[in-house]
Amino acid sequence: MPKYSTISIPKELHEEIEALIKNNPGLGYSSVAELCKEAIRLRLSEVRMEQKEGLLSEVDIEELIEILEESMNK
Repeated sequence: MPKYSTISIPKELHEEIEALIKNNPGLGYSSVAELCKEAIRLRLSEVRMEQKEGLLSEVDIEELIEILEESMNK
């Protein structure tokens, strides 16, 4: 069984999410917690992708600099 911790969100945001769920049953959320978990997972995924892209571009740039330096020294 998974362990959980709690987070706090402003009451106004909680009420806005509750209304969204109530007024849009087709979204498929049964609770504020369910929507929040998915939103957090999606954002974490975005951040991880941004980090990977940033790391790759830094590595690519370093490799290109090395290749250029080597070709200039020939």
